[in-house]
Amino acid sequence: TRNELAGVDIKNGTILWRQEVPAFRGMNILTPVVVGNTIFTSTYRNASFLYRVDRDDNGFSVAEIWRDKKSSGYMSTPVVIDDKIYLHQQNRKISCLDPAVSMVLWTSRKPFGQYWSMVANGDKILALDQKGELLLVHANPEAFTLIDRQEITKEDTWAHVAVANDQIFVRELKAIVAYEW
Repeated sequence: TRNELAGVDIKNGTILWRQEVPAFRGMNILTPVVVGNTIFTSTYRNASFLYRVDRDDNGFSVAEIWRDKKSSGYMSTPVVIDDKIYLHQQNRKISCLDPAVSMVLWTSRKPFGQYWSMVANGDKILALDQKGELLLVHANPEAFTLIDRQEITKEDTWAHVAVANDQIFVRELKAIVAYEW
């Protein structure tokens, strides 16, 4: 939500646990991601957070494992590949985080779009920015590696990119376009 992370019973909607997440003006925008037995999230003008949710006979408990003020996300939901988090930050740079050791492994030198919609496939990340540029990135925990980039539209593209088999679907401002990959 705007101010908390919660676990919900999928069968009946009952809230199983709650954890307050500090957020500037409720800007808790990106979708949290699961990394092993933890949950990663990041909030605008604040920090990135890793939480562990445990269950025992008394129910659920939530513990903050770490928070990192140097890697703050904004709108772009990160992807997880081989237990590493690839995050498009509010400063528009890309970072690779290792949640096991609470460490930023690298940050790109240059900024990219204001927003990235990312999907992962093996060790590749396909990222679409809000200006219609599609980027292919090697998910490498050693260094940022841009494989290719292509402007695919001149229209705004703020929605999530979707991939199905050999097709890429992009919602432009006034249309949905399918590209063959």
